[in-house]
Amino acid sequence: MIIHIPTGKQFANRKEAKIYFGTAYYYKLEREKRDLLFTTNVQSATNEYYQTTFNKQDKQKK
Repeated sequence: MIIHIPTGKQFANRKEAKIYFGTAYYYKLEREKRDLLFTTNVQSATNEYYQTTFNKQDKQKK
């Protein structure tokens, strides 16, 4: 679930949020990492999740 902090608007997934805000503005909000709160973080919308998972996998291989 994604919550837009200033308005309190809740979205079930990224697709709903992109439709509501528009793709370009949604990606801008995502990059700034201020106004969006990701509650059920199965996979983060940003690259942070990928980087931490990738780093953990590298450490396990060594």
